[in-house]
Amino acid sequence: MDRKVPMNQKSKVLLVEEDNSLRSSLGMFLEKNECDVAECKTAEEALTYLEKGIYDMVVSEYRLHGKDGLWLLHRIRKEFPDTRFVLMSAYADVTVAVQALKDGANDFINKPFTPPTFIARCNEVLNSTPGRILSAQESPVKAHDFNDFVGRSYTIKRVKDLIRMASNLPKSLLLTGDTGTGKESVAREIHRKACGDSAPFVTVSCEASEEAELEQDLFASDGGLLLAAEGGTIFLDEVGGLSLRLQSKLLNILETGKFRIRGSLDERDLNLRFLCSSRKDLEEMIELGEFKSELYHRINMVHLNLEPLRERVDDIPVLMGYFLRGFNLQNGKSIKGFTRSAYDLMNNYDWPGNVRELKNVIERSVLYCNDEYIQEQNVPDSVRNPKRSSQGQVGFQGVMTLREMERMKILETLQAFGGNRATTAKALGIGRNTLWRKLKEYEIEEC
Repeated sequence: MDRKVPMNQKSKVLLVEEDNSLRSSLGMFLEKNECDVAECKTAEEALTYLEKGIYDMVVSEYRLHGKDGLWLLHRIRKEFPDTRFVLMSAYADVTVAVQALKDGANDFINKPFTPPTFIARCNEVLNSTPGRILSAQESPVKAHDFNDFVGRSYTIKRVKDLIRMASNLPKSLLLTGDTGTGKESVAREIHRKACGDSAPFVTVSCEASEEAELEQDLFASDGGLLLAAEGGTIFLDEVGGLSLRLQSKLLNILETGKFRIRGSLDERDLNLRFLCSSRKDLEEMIELGEFKSELYHRINMVHLNLEPLRERVDDIPVLMGYFLRGFNLQNGKSIKGFTRSAYDLMNNYDWPGNVRELKNVIERSVLYCNDEYIQEQNVPDSVRNPKRSSQGQVGFQGVMTLREMERMKILETLQAFGGNRATTAKALGIGRNTLWRKLKEYEIEEC
């Protein structure tokens, strides 16, 4: 079982740094932060330490005498895959930071840095593997804190590593995955980490508009959305929806870093990040002549694929507990968890709508539930009877079926009138016998 490493328990850290003075200082900072620290000068020496003992994290300089920090990272990922790794350097460029991320580093820290920054980044890495989150009584969650990258799978680990290294990443990045996997949520968090909360984040849906309308939005005479995103991020959602002509214009901007306002000969520099998403296979689109290979390679400098929820089943119970705590707080409820039948039902479901669908289902289950534990009858019909729901092809997209809407309305009204059936029937404009049949049909128990 994965574990969360609290910093009040001593974590074992191996520090690899050539500079004696800096190594001593960093070791002292870590020890003051309740870490058990071992120190060495070279990558080869670090491997000797790792072969003799277990370390929670290795913090290594990139430039070392002999083998460098990337070499050490490769060996650690091959021989000690559970050991967290932080690379630091005053000399490395963006290419090294990106390569470190691709090779499995948990963070990349640019020198110089302040002691508080160093300790904060190390703490984040040491706590980067989530612990068990099955109980609704664990840490509180504010309603606006919901995000789509909660879990313990390798995919979620890479998402968190990518976000942590956001400021070191190139200014173009590609996020792929099915609908509902959280591509925009990841993009927003990368933006927040790299640019700050006050910088603009502009979303452009490349599939939702006609070419002329999209061109006007992006390249308008007043600057359009590209200039609106200046100093921040433009998120090109479903970038495969751009026409080949607009792809060419976007490629020119990415290659030159300059933007020519439509109808003008003047060019101006652009300072913004391009984050792109796609649920389609862009390489297949290239083979079909529908997407420019040059643009693909330009936006694909860093690529993160968000796997569907059905392929990372270990995240399902974690997300169930996470969303339950949040919706408890949002709705003033204190539901403790799930009955075994409800838990198994959700854990074995395919989740074609991914995290978005799971969040929606937990929200509705909380609203339906009037007990200490969510029961099977509280789970929406789209999950309990997936074959019947899929006939309409809407349930898994987070849209309530008419049956679910009717059930929720009856339940809400019944609760509002303290379980009084006569008053509830009158308020709903139906007879008491009809209400009784509906309660039985929807398995709604006394409130």
